[in-house]
Amino acid sequence: MSEINTALYIHVPFCIKKCPYCDFYSVAKLSLKERFVDALLTEISLREDCAGASAIDTIYFGGGTPSLLTPREIERILSRIRDHFNLATDCEITLEVNPGTVGPGYFEEIRRFGVNRLNMGVQSLCDEKLGFMERIHSAEVAGQALHAARRAGFDKLGFDLIYGLPGETETAWRKDLDKALKFHPEHLSCYMLTYEPGTPMHKALEAGRISPLRDETTAALFKFTSTHLAAHGYLHYEISNFAAGPAHRSRHNRKYWNLVPYLGFGPSAHSFGRGTRSWNHADVRRYGDDLDQGVLPVAETEILTLEQVLTERVMLGLRTSDGIDIKAFEKIANQGFMELFKDVVRECETRSWAGIVNHCFVLTLEGRLFLDTVTSLFAEKIWSR
Repeated sequence: MSEINTALYIHVPFCIKKCPYCDFYSVAKLSLKERFVDALLTEISLREDCAGASAIDTIYFGGGTPSLLTPREIERILSRIRDHFNLATDCEITLEVNPGTVGPGYFEEIRRFGVNRLNMGVQSLCDEKLGFMERIHSAEVAGQALHAARRAGFDKLGFDLIYGLPGETETAWRKDLDKALKFHPEHLSCYMLTYEPGTPMHKALEAGRISPLRDETTAALFKFTSTHLAAHGYLHYEISNFAAGPAHRSRHNRKYWNLVPYLGFGPSAHSFGRGTRSWNHADVRRYGDDLDQGVLPVAETEILTLEQVLTERVMLGLRTSDGIDIKAFEKIANQGFMELFKDVVRECETRSWAGIVNHCFVLTLEGRLFLDTVTSLFAEKIWSR
């Protein structure tokens, strides 16, 4: 993967039904989809100079529910991108898919138009869990979609799973995970259920209608997930992500974690490059109104301070199995890593939370349980130096 290449992210802000745990921007007004696509095409045209001379080697359709786009709409979007940006010959083009939104022939068509990687929002292969999460598909429908994707020729197939639901045991989670492994996915994202402020599930938690798992139970489930998938040949290369070998790691997401430039299109989408971050209005109507007038729908732009850049380097590096690249950090900070973090490193090593491997500071599996704590220890040193 060439780190000089740029990534494109396209936020599709539509869902048939909003999941009660999700805090990403989306709306259920599908009547706005046609106007959104037209506005998106305009934004792509207006921003053709933003990538400079660099090639685009990853495109990621996220959401929301990108699979609510028709194959023809996906073709129009990719065609517009090809017209205005320089795409690498091996560009990884990923589409997030909700199994409950795709019909016969869908996968064959999108593959013909250039999509070469899928990430399915399966979430679970247990109907009881799917019901609790208010998903629109059943376990059977999810299985049918996964088989259909394989028949269409997709050999880069990943999907999301959520665990740590109220009352979930290791036995129940193992059963769900083993069902997923029968599909031999190239990639798995296993997310612990979180109760994001403002979501219906968080409100239910505050009202006492649901009881979260105890911290020691979630810790045990996290460790089990890592060791169980490792036994099946999966690399635990990021806190929530697993790949069936190095070649199947998400090229797109690794750009985020390595602070490589990326461009975001669509409502609420973020862009990053040259120490600057910007984001679009999280309002599909405002997004369309601005672009109708030929105005970029940027809500805000910030220039990152050195402290912010260093903190993000630490935070993102700690999430991955690569860890914090010490030499790269020192080059940016213009200060020795051990000079700045000697006490933090000593404490983490004493607690068996981390160690220095090949000039990188890497968390152990035990240390990953204390990711937020370790990040805070580093941040305190950065902001007080």
